[in-house]
Amino acid sequence: MDRLRRTMLFVPGGNEKFLTKALGLSVDCLILDLEDSVSLDRKASAREAVTEALKTADFDPKETVVRINPLETEYGKPDIAVVTRGRPDVILLPKVGRPDDVVACDALVTEAEKKEGLLPQTIGLMAMIETPLGVVNIDDIALASPRMKGLVFGAADYTRETRGTITPDRFELHYPMSRILLAARVAGIDAIDTPHFDITDPEGLRRHTQQAKDMGYDGKTVIHPSQVEIVNQIFTPTTDEVAHAKRVIETFEAARKAGKGVTQLDGKLVENVHVEMAERILMIAEKVGLSKQI
Repeated sequence: MDRLRRTMLFVPGGNEKFLTKALGLSVDCLILDLEDSVSLDRKASAREAVTEALKTADFDPKETVVRINPLETEYGKPDIAVVTRGRPDVILLPKVGRPDDVVACDALVTEAEKKEGLLPQTIGLMAMIETPLGVVNIDDIALASPRMKGLVFGAADYTRETRGTITPDRFELHYPMSRILLAARVAGIDAIDTPHFDITDPEGLRRHTQQAKDMGYDGKTVIHPSQVEIVNQIFTPTTDEVAHAKRVIETFEAARKAGKGVTQLDGKLVENVHVEMAERILMIAEKVGLSKQI
């Protein structure tokens, strides 16, 4: 785990008011958007504004991600060339359908890094999976570049292309979500859930976020500041979970010193797999400063 990505907030590129507010929120990542939230007549100015913000604003400790326009548009390649000057942590490529999309983006980022005098692999990549084609090719997409940091699900475009509907239990999204998750795990990168599009529905947001967390997702994209607290809460271990994780590790370590490969805690089996899960909980807790409180 290189970074926490519990919450990834979309911020319209070039909107100074929204960015100022976002910088004060407890989000792990800001996605400075040059695609859907920017009109065609503002693409160039938003690109310059985002680059300037990357150079001058204090994002620490937030991860900076720039969602560029698709490479097949006239805006995608200039987006990479310009925003690289601001040295974002990650470039998010939308509507990825094939591994070749990632390979092409990687090559453009490599070229831009050289031009700006940056070390190789300074900037990471993430792929938005928003189409049936992307889901079908997900395994190769996830492994297409050593820059890859995560796969981000986009349910709106996906549902439009499948001609379906997003329902309260998201049964219709279980297959693509599972495919994305498995591909991410094989590649050793993060899986990020789609936004909850109704900002007036906190209970729906909570239900969908819990569902993603239970599946194994690392975080969720959000589209409004009101969604941040709920998503952060669900993807953060509780104090009870942290305390139990510590007991699991302590119990197993005691058993190991006694020459045992398995043991019990509160009547339940404890072996290596449970220790690994406990260690991940403690790693997340440490990154959010929770472990110091217990």
